[in-house]
Amino acid sequence: MCWELVGQELVADWQRDRAIVQLDKKGTTLLSGWTNGTKTGHAQEVAERKSSDERRDEIVRATLRLVARKGFAGVTLREVATEVGVVHGLIRHYFTTRDELVAAAFDFAVSSELDSDRALLEGLDPLIALTAWLASTPEDHSRVWIDAWSEAVRTPALAAALDRHHRNCERILIGLIERVVSAGLGVSVDPAADSRLLTAVADGVAVQHHAVGVIGVDEANAIVFGLAERQLGLTPGSLARVNPAPARGQWAVG
Repeated sequence: MCWELVGQELVADWQRDRAIVQLDKKGTTLLSGWTNGTKTGHAQEVAERKSSDERRDEIVRATLRLVARKGFAGVTLREVATEVGVVHGLIRHYFTTRDELVAAAFDFAVSSELDSDRALLEGLDPLIALTAWLASTPEDHSRVWIDAWSEAVRTPALAAALDRHHRNCERILIGLIERVVSAGLGVSVDPAADSRLLTAVADGVAVQHHAVGVIGVDEANAIVFGLAERQLGLTPGSLARVNPAPARGQWAVG
């Protein structure tokens, strides 16, 4: 008899989740707070209508907030549902697996970041733009990247997003190097190779600075700036002289 009651409750829960997902597809969502099919005092119907894109964006942003607090490994679909204020089944309507969701969240954050960075860099002089790109980024920004590198080993979808955006970053740096060369400020026989070298060193320095704490921000910048000046034939100290450049690497977590 006990198992029969449990089975009935599970079916009721499944039917409730399915019904709410159907409601959301029509533009109306019910907040979490249901118990055995009965709405508690904390649950209420959301009067505003949201499109599928708006709901997906809301879920992704909630995931990013959790990532910022707990890291990628600590995120679960149920926690995301709680953060958004919806039932667990609704999250699965948009993202069938946790891995798919965290990859989408990282993809959204970095795409937004790089769009903002490109707009910023385009309005700067070549040397200042290069300095802005190579300078140490905010701790929360670097820690999310570092955490993504660690989690990517176990999450293929995140690894694919990480690889794609890493290559996008290298392409941005290639463009900055070419701008410096075109302005007659430096030289580069192979901008792509120089970009890979500088990116690799900057990433390693970010780990030592933000994750391990063995070097400070001034030393981190000195290492990367010094290498860039030697590699690109820039006047020694030229990057440090225009630093601090306008800050980049701002996450769209809101």
